[in-house]
Amino acid sequence: MSNFLIILGLILFFFCFFGFMATLVIYLPKAEKDGEKWAIWPFAIFLGMLVTGIASYHFGMSMKKDKPMERSKACAVVLGYKHYKNCSGRDQTRCNPYEKIILKLDGSAYSRDMRFDTSLARKQVNERVCFSFYDRYKYSHLKNSQIVEWLAP
Repeated sequence: MSNFLIILGLILFFFCFFGFMATLVIYLPKAEKDGEKWAIWPFAIFLGMLVTGIASYHFGMSMKKDKPMERSKACAVVLGYKHYKNCSGRDQTRCNPYEKIILKLDGSAYSRDMRFDTSLARKQVNERVCFSFYDRYKYSHLKNSQIVEWLAP
């Protein structure tokens, strides 16, 4: 729901300017011809879309910030490790390497790779481990699932 409100707010905020121009083109000629006060419509539509967009964005962001992230718990078998260079910049000069652990979760037919903190001990291949982690599939703003701590199996 929070993502919907954020997207709706951004759409209304950016398109309020187009709505303002469109209503100026449609209603301003009528105001000049009929002598009526049609000129208020462009400003009312502009302000309405602007206020609604800002309010929707604000409520969506506050809903997203109110929820603290909860750790998930799972057990899996270690399949291996993958090393990433993660270099950026011209000529790949700035590198920030990291490792991911490849796991086959219990009850799953697929393997998943997760980042883990460098302070955590490495586990042996084919070892069964239990852990707590922040799940990327639960929290869409995370780039990767990340293991926080090892638990006793």
